Amino acid sequence: MAKISTPIRLLDTLGLNPAVVFTLLTRAWQTVAGAVTLVLIAYFFAPDVQGFYYTFSSLLALQTFVELGLYIVIVNRASHEWSKLRLDDAGAVAGDAAALSRLGSLVRFIARWYTVVSLLFVLGVGIAGHVFFSQSRSTNVAWEAPWATVVVLAAIQLWLMPFLSLLEGCNQVVAVNRFRFAQAVVEALAMWLLFAAGAELWVVAGSLAVRVLATLWFLGHGYGRFFRSALQVRSQERIRWREELWPMQWRLAAQLLVNSIAFSLFTPVMFHFYGAEVAGQTGMTLQIIGVVTTMAHAWVETKVPHFGALVVRRDYAELDRIWWQASKLSYGFAVAASLVIWLAVLALDVTGVEFASRILGPLPTALFLIAYGLTHVTHFQGLYLRAHAREPFLMLGVLGGLLIGGLVFVFGSTYGPTGAAASFLAVIAVLIVPVSTVIWIRRRAEWQSQ
Repeated sequence: MAKISTPIRLLDTLGLNPAVVFTLLTRAWQTVAGAVTLVLIAYFFAPDVQGFYYTFSSLLALQTFVELGLYIVIVNRASHEWSKLRLDDAGAVAGDAAALSRLGSLVRFIARWYTVVSLLFVLGVGIAGHVFFSQSRSTNVAWEAPWATVVVLAAIQLWLMPFLSLLEGCNQVVAVNRFRFAQAVVEALAMWLLFAAGAELWVVAGSLAVRVLATLWFLGHGYGRFFRSALQVRSQERIRWREELWPMQWRLAAQLLVNSIAFSLFTPVMFHFYGAEVAGQTGMTLQIIGVVTTMAHAWVETKVPHFGALVVRRDYAELDRIWWQASKLSYGFAVAASLVIWLAVLALDVTGVEFASRILGPLPTALFLIAYGLTHVTHFQGLYLRAHAREPFLMLGVLGGLLIGGLVFVFGSTYGPTGAAASFLAVIAVLIVPVSTVIWIRRRAEWQSQ
């Protein structure tokens, strides 16, 4: 018995429940696959093609402009309704009729909202990207057809994304994360085949096509009964967007709109002022750091639906216990992984291997690692407070995003990647983390005493 219980206790101590395990497996695979992809990019892509590749990704991140942060609201709102619902043996939703009707109204609203959002994305980001790339000095890169295809596929994936968020809010985190792991494996294998086939920028379109097809299969095959049962019930009980979603959504939207510009500026600024090669170095470095960030988030983000249910039950002691434990594990992982990455970058720089020319040097990499490490603090504070279906970081998010964007443009254009990274770190360390901590302390005490 002891031999069985000891590993289980160890897994529990490390917070490694199935949802976290599948998330970490996904991130671990993305780390390995990302390393392989980095080598393939360096081998198959010329420096200017690499610059276009990462700038494609930066511009696609502008979907926030039209999405307006609704997916975050969906997770929190669905978790509140799911506290009175369950899945039956056939995979249909059962439980409180009023909550089921409200869940169905949320599904219908999502479908309508994201249809408009996806069309706006195609028109706005597609045209803006075409104008931006048309001004490039790299005239030998064939980017027009790949860009048009990528925008359309990204719009379809944008429409599908909130249904995964809804399932997460309905405590289907394990299934969703298991799917994302399988999807990541298939997507990476498809990309590698496209690299070897000389597809160049069509690699981006191919990876998106795999993502779209996999998501359609998962939603239809795995949760068809879930959505049909939710949509069959219609009553006067429904989610009212203006009263229940919009107050939190517009606050998130204002922050996300500003921050999408600020956090997407690094690569385009380098592309504009220093050319495609430096943009490629910046993009590749941020991609590596992004893997650490998303892996570290797993411990806390997988518990968001549970946070919402605990708030509904007013079990704040359990909420604090789970949140603190997950946050500490996340911070520990982030610090250890960041140190490993920086030592690897330093070793590459000292040895002077060819791959070192495809990433940033030790100084800007260190600055970016520290800055992104500090953002974990505010991110986890936000997840805790948003479980109360409120958004407390409006002014801080907007002001911080404007400062980051402005300083990255000014100092990044003058001092390159080091200037951009130093500006980013200064805003995070001096303004955002201290102020968000004060907000978290005050709002937590205020909301939980009501």
